[in-house]
Amino acid sequence: MSPTCLSMVFFVGAAAGADEPSKFPVPPKESTVASVYDGDTVTLATGDKVRLRWVNTPEIKPAEAYGLEARTATERFVLSRSVKLLLGSENPRDGYGRIVAGVATDEGNLSLHLLELGLGHLFVIPPDDTDLSAMSAAQEAARAAKRGIWSTDRYQGALHITSFHANAAGDDHTNVNGEYLRICNLNTTPVDLDGYRITKATGESFAFPRATIPGGHTLELHSGQGEQRIDPKQQIELFLGSAVPIWSDDGDRATLYDRFGHVVDARDHSVSSHAE
Repeated sequence: MSPTCLSMVFFVGAAAGADEPSKFPVPPKESTVASVYDGDTVTLATGDKVRLRWVNTPEIKPAEAYGLEARTATERFVLSRSVKLLLGSENPRDGYGRIVAGVATDEGNLSLHLLELGLGHLFVIPPDDTDLSAMSAAQEAARAAKRGIWSTDRYQGALHITSFHANAAGDDHTNVNGEYLRICNLNTTPVDLDGYRITKATGESFAFPRATIPGGHTLELHSGQGEQRIDPKQQIELFLGSAVPIWSDDGDRATLYDRFGHVVDARDHSVSSHAE
């Protein structure tokens, strides 16, 4: 599941049982990295877990292509080293209690490093006023060279499903919007969702609401009903309008199609799914 004056982003959509961010202490501004779980998740000597900003790397569990390479690259860059956490003005922790921050050493910014290697893609959750030009350029260079993830079929489309929360907190029937997918625009330019649709394993199809996703930004696609939130300065939230749960808790497959009927990406849900 990565220049230095950067702002903070808050990850939403916590799973059932996640703790409130306010229950945790104020994050340190500096610490030492004690261990690395995967390319975008590390643990500090303080015991705090850090979810890296601005980049999403392939998963270790379930295993995805270049997940191990991303973890190794992060280990080489930050493990047992003193790092600075690049925090912003908003709540510094997500619903899982992880610190959401950029990580920098004397050698540079970890997120930028992973993008240069092609071991992750740009991953922005607003509000975030960071200058992303260097990261966008790094991604485009890696993509043009077909480095890392850009050499695989999974990352050839415009959009990528980064997480699939098919099992809402509590009773799915009373929390239909607790079912959602997070989808990222893999391009560095905007994508118009007109004509896009998503299907479940049974083949049932749902059209996307109209929205435009800026380059590198994410959207939350909820099963239920709500006001479509399409302001790119905030987290984009779209609603499929269903009055009942869409996805099966026991296992399902979300397949994303573009306006031409081409498969853009697909992701399976299983009971072993974990935090994004």
